[in-house]
Amino acid sequence: MSEPSRVVATDASVLINLIHVGQLDLLGHLERWRFVVPNQVAEEIIRPEQRTALAEAASRPSLRREASTHPEELQRFAEFRRLRLDRGEASCLAMAVQRGWVVASDERGRFLRIARERVGAGRLLNTPGILLLAIRHDVISVDDADRIKAVLETMRFRMRFRSFRDLIGNP
Repeated sequence: MSEPSRVVATDASVLINLIHVGQLDLLGHLERWRFVVPNQVAEEIIRPEQRTALAEAASRPSLRREASTHPEELQRFAEFRRLRLDRGEASCLAMAVQRGWVVASDERGRFLRIARERVGAGRLLNTPGILLLAIRHDVISVDDADRIKAVLETMRFRMRFRSFRDLIGNP
């Protein structure tokens, strides 16, 4: 029997990082992983070139836009907004809690604390985690991931390790 798919509610921070480095298509190459962009997240992406990249990626099966419609999910969304999460973060977390999904976000602080409490650390993913999945699925090499890391760091996105080799050992 094959392993079930994992569904990931994906926040703008991860999407924008992948768009910055031209790697949004990477999500489509991760077998058994599906990525969902809540409508509130899509609304946070305001630069025209980023909106275009997201729209193109969302036309493929591996990344889709979706609205929250379940009453309990909407209640959770309102609760997370009262806890001062932004609309995108709140929608991702509400979907993940209600539907048993993973959350992908690079946010730290309040969001990370609440997400750990509500879904657990095992259902959290971030940009480095996605790149690590891509390495493990033989989608990109460690060198490719390190090049992506270097580009993101020029854009003030710091990863707290020297190289992806440090995370996986020497391949």
